[in-house]
Amino acid sequence: MSEDSATAGSKRDPFAGSGREPGPGAGKAPAGGSKYALFSIASNATLIILKLIAGALTGSIAIISEAVHSFLDLLASFMTWVAVRFSEHPPDLDHPFGHGKAENLASLFEALLIIAGGLYIVKEAIEGLMGDRHLPSLTAGILVMFLSSAVNLVVSAILFRKGKENGSPALVADAWHLRTDVYTSAGIMLALLVIHVGKLIDPALDLGFIDSAAALVVSFFILKTGWTLAWEAITNLLDHSLGDDELRMIEDHIARFAPKILGYRRLRTRRSGPFQIIVVDLFVDGGLSVWEAHELGNTVVLGIKKHYPHADITFHLEPVTAGDTCEIDPEARAKAKAAEAAADPKA
Repeated sequence: MSEDSATAGSKRDPFAGSGREPGPGAGKAPAGGSKYALFSIASNATLIILKLIAGALTGSIAIISEAVHSFLDLLASFMTWVAVRFSEHPPDLDHPFGHGKAENLASLFEALLIIAGGLYIVKEAIEGLMGDRHLPSLTAGILVMFLSSAVNLVVSAILFRKGKENGSPALVADAWHLRTDVYTSAGIMLALLVIHVGKLIDPALDLGFIDSAAALVVSFFILKTGWTLAWEAITNLLDHSLGDDELRMIEDHIARFAPKILGYRRLRTRRSGPFQIIVVDLFVDGGLSVWEAHELGNTVVLGIKKHYPHADITFHLEPVTAGDTCEIDPEARAKAKAAEAAADPKA
């Protein structure tokens, strides 16, 4: 028996349809994310132009590397826009669980771009350290790096907020991509300031190596971010279960329905883009009618959906007769009841 709250209490022809329709819990992804991805594309395109101009004026390898990094950001933002638009499509016969995995694929693609950008900057920085770097003018570079940090800080904050609201891994990955730019641009700006001040103190002082050293340092932050995002995307693509805190919330919620829900087993979860896929077996009194047991299961689903509104939840009812032992752990039940009372003092 499999249902969720979308059809709780509804009346429909049990023989209608082909039997292969997408499940009612496999809803459409939250809308609105694609326009934020377009916002990211516009900001990246503008910053690329400014960084290329500044790099040409200053001759700074760090700024030119940042321009390349921003170009990778632009590609990643475009990929995010495509993935979010695709994931917003409703489920169909070929994709009954929706198109959320597109966002996980986009996150992996972004992570690989971040790593590629980091490795490129490492290469350029090492070549710069081994060569003779002469930086004729730094003012334009300092101003552009400051502007880049400020813009990316604002855009990444917006993407983080929207990505978490929508549960969109692609938007969150794009936000992390831009947040690494904040750190790299700020680091390069600081390095250019040091070189600039050094020239003001002593025009003969050659601190050009700091430009390459700064690029090398920030590249390690880029590589670390890329690896973290890649690992998260891979685990989600391999259907890793939800986190411990999320599982504990689901288990505590089921425990609140004791003794009506006598127990549960085989709680299986995974993530698909902005969706949480949850499957569980619920033990109920064997004396209940099919309708009563089913409505009880739907009540459990409604409660879980308060925390995960985009979850696709399937439950299977197991009847329990006298002599069977499957009671929910008393300690877990007491904890759940206490949490429920604290949340609603009037209860």
